[in-house]
Amino acid sequence: MPTSRTSWHRPRAYAGNILRLGSLLAGCFLISGFTRAASETAAPREPSDKFAAELGVLRPLTQLENPNYPEIIKKAQSLIITLKLKEYDLALINQFLADLYLRSGEPMKAIKPIEDSFIGDYFPKETQDRMRWVLAQLYMQESGSTNDDTLRLKRLGQARTLFAEWFASNKEPLLGAPEMESYIDATLLYAKALFFLKDYKTAYEQAKKLVHLSIEPKDDAWVLLFSAQQECNDAAAAAETFELFIRKFPEKKDIWLQLAQAYLNSDQTLRAILTYQRAQSHGFMNAPSDYNNIFSLYYRIEEYSRASQLLESWILSGKVPDSEENWENVSVCYANLRRDDHVRTILDSARKRFKTGNLDFLLAQYLWYDGKYKEGLEMAESAWKKGGIKKPGKLAVFLATSNYVQRNPELAKKYFEIAVKSGDVDKHELERVGKMLKEALEPETPPPATAGAAAKPAA
Repeated sequence: MPTSRTSWHRPRAYAGNILRLGSLLAGCFLISGFTRAASETAAPREPSDKFAAELGVLRPLTQLENPNYPEIIKKAQSLIITLKLKEYDLALINQFLADLYLRSGEPMKAIKPIEDSFIGDYFPKETQDRMRWVLAQLYMQESGSTNDDTLRLKRLGQARTLFAEWFASNKEPLLGAPEMESYIDATLLYAKALFFLKDYKTAYEQAKKLVHLSIEPKDDAWVLLFSAQQECNDAAAAAETFELFIRKFPEKKDIWLQLAQAYLNSDQTLRAILTYQRAQSHGFMNAPSDYNNIFSLYYRIEEYSRASQLLESWILSGKVPDSEENWENVSVCYANLRRDDHVRTILDSARKRFKTGNLDFLLAQYLWYDGKYKEGLEMAESAWKKGGIKKPGKLAVFLATSNYVQRNPELAKKYFEIAVKSGDVDKHELERVGKMLKEALEPETPPPATAGAAAKPAA
């Protein structure tokens, strides 16, 4: 009897694939105002007179309708050398340069100036917090855009450290407070850094916290929570999370697939099937591969009758390909139901639709093992003539064996030699059939003359 070749086509999109490293950035907020806030708040520290005068010339240039940022940046960099800036002056010019890079659309170039701004601890807590916030975002952005794994991990680790420091000095605001949006963005990015550093347990904790920080959590918060639940092998919780999400946003196509996967991972196959049906009611998951997945799921739970009925109807309606493989899967279901007559009817009808002989070969095996040797051999020969067999060696072995049984050893030998050359037949099977044919084809050796027998008289 044939065995089923059906299987659940698991979605390739898994936790890490639906959670994009660079897509959740809250945006690189400009740090203009750092120098102003620093000089106003940190009264003991003042820029030198020469530097303050030069900075007073450069600042208005940034307020023009179309600032020439490359020129302003060049002038600002030249001040470091011409004025031999150091200590507080150097920290201020680095902040100014970072702000220029952010404004001009070159955020990655702002990383080093901000890093250098921390040297000397010249700025008050509020300014340093904002520096950490912006720098952590830039680290996350670069980690999501680089192909250098070493740099990616380095930036993720740096972002995790900065966010941890930021949270240490910023308490969770009250729900609805103006600063809550920034706190949510920081929590989201912090959880992402943890996730991509494979600290899934801590990422899970942060993600659970994240979805409770807002009445209407962002989509990315749900995706992150679901991804962390998957990585922590909490498939049941992942399914519950996406049930909540999908009820609010049924139009999100990719989420239906993830929800079905979550149910499968938690051994809830029927709910996975229902998820497909629900998605289809919204116009999603109705590709041929999706219908084949539904068939495979019914097959998995041994609902062979329902599986065969659906697959046959989908073939005829054009929802899945009218292929030999799909008709074979229909026949396998009926075989599992012990409805052999229906198996033969399905295969005999379906084989006539194709120029290749795979279904003919399958039907030949059913006929042969049912004791219909002549019909089975004829059907196998038909399959061989049609060609296109996926594993011709197996058909050749079948023809070799059946011709041997039907007392045609020479033809059996011919097909056996083809099977040997095919390379797709099990070695032990070839040895078994080869031994059988060798015994059939070897001429009988006459018994040796009896010792002492009388010699035939000469004529």
